[in-house]
Amino acid sequence: MSDTFDLKKILLESIDKLHHAYCLEGSRENILNTLFKFLEDDLKFKIKGNPDFYSVSFDTLGIDEGRSINEIQSRKAVSATRRIFIISANFITKEAQNSLLKMFEEPSGDSVFFLIISSASILLPTLRSRMMIVRLDHAEISNSFAGGTLFDAGKFIKSSVTERLAMVKKIVDKIVDEETSRFVAVDFLNAIERELLNDSLSIEAKTKNLFVFKEIDKCRSYANDRSPSVKMLLEHIALML
Repeated sequence: MSDTFDLKKILLESIDKLHHAYCLEGSRENILNTLFKFLEDDLKFKIKGNPDFYSVSFDTLGIDEGRSINEIQSRKAVSATRRIFIISANFITKEAQNSLLKMFEEPSGDSVFFLIISSASILLPTLRSRMMIVRLDHAEISNSFAGGTLFDAGKFIKSSVTERLAMVKKIVDKIVDEETSRFVAVDFLNAIERELLNDSLSIEAKTKNLFVFKEIDKCRSYANDRSPSVKMLLEHIALML
């Protein structure tokens, strides 16, 4: 996984030999703007009226959509030396992911795939392993919640239940869309988990935290379901702590 947030820099460094599949984490709009500009200005790949360019967005990418993408990518290129596929999705079913495994492992011809999602954690490990994962605007989103105490995992853990619930409300009130909510929920849960792991606690205290770790893992999984209630998930962890 790449820890850098500069997608264009990553693509430029491998412009002569692009990876066959990228998983781009973050805000769809920001990623698409950067990606389209790279394709046209740097790669000199025409995206308008080009039969070898395929861009589609889904709220939920299901098995039927997965099969359709498979069928389209199996065709030969029409005019370009490579084919570009951009797939955006808020949620991808496990059935659809399994249907895409072979395509991402052995794409036909010179196909290059860009999968845009809020978090790679929603993907099966077998599918993740076939892609280069880039967290494009992780810093931008995290920083918008990190100003002050909104995103302070350490303070969250040490606060009273009432204070934690108040912090959850501040976080939720600042979320503007479902895509951001998934990202923020997973990122904040990860931050709490890291803070607990790094605490120099007694063995007894760390043993008690094992239950919290299991609850964090459950909430992280639920955050990647369809239309998750971020408020409910974070409030649950606030109570469990």
